Amino acid sequence: MKYLSELTPAEIYILTKEKVTHRELLKITFIDLLLKQVLKTFEIERKPHSRDEIRVYKYVGIGQNFKSYNAENHENFFLSTFENDNTIEILFRNLVKIGYQNSRTLSNFKNELIKTSVLKKCFSQNVFQKLFNINSYTEYGTELKRKIEKEIESLNKERSSINNIENQKALELIKLIGGNIFMLNNINYELLSQIDQDLAQEMNKKHTDGGTGCSGCGFDNYSSSFDSGCSSGDSGSGCSSGCGGCGGCS
Repeated sequence: MKYLSELTPAEIYILTKEKVTHRELLKITFIDLLLKQVLKTFEIERKPHSRDEIRVYKYVGIGQNFKSYNAENHENFFLSTFENDNTIEILFRNLVKIGYQNSRTLSNFKNELIKTSVLKKCFSQNVFQKLFNINSYTEYGTELKRKIEKEIESLNKERSSINNIENQKALELIKLIGGNIFMLNNINYELLSQIDQDLAQEMNKKHTDGGTGCSGCGFDNYSSSFDSGCSSGDSGSGCSSGCGGCGGCS
């Protein structure tokens, strides 16, 4: 598992999949940071208003490995929000939005992704390809792709009994390969589905209104530390901390 333990899931995806989507790359990057304990999730019970029932909110903060982690460019779409304030706590779905907005487009995500030390050697472009943002495999990239696919095939055979991330064997495997566990067949994880749903909602919103998916600040309870920002309650934006990928408040 040499390559699955050394490369990020986004690097593995772009090397081995013929087509990747913006949503796939964001989803696998975010979940990988959680599994590597660079970020962590936790729940807080709160009343949006005094007359409301108590609600459970899922937040994200820095994990135990945040300060020692050497992040790649594409991982900073999520991590840059915490650079200036390690104590900030961001509502889960809002960090999904921030990652999406910071990455902007699939092309931009890919351009940042192929700046990693490994991928720089894997792709090349001629003058024509640069015009259309197309990449070709180098000889090194073709060989690396083959080796990674062989690792995935072998691991699928060895760990065919794993079908859930809560499985003890899966937990042991995560310590070695992080989010690359989702390269295996039929691995289910509720949090991955939640990221997918939040991304789908944000991307559909952008396509519908033609905007950035961020109206004003537009984040619900952006941070538990800044709920008294622009306004209060469940529709509060909490923008006194800056919105990360929001583009500011208007």
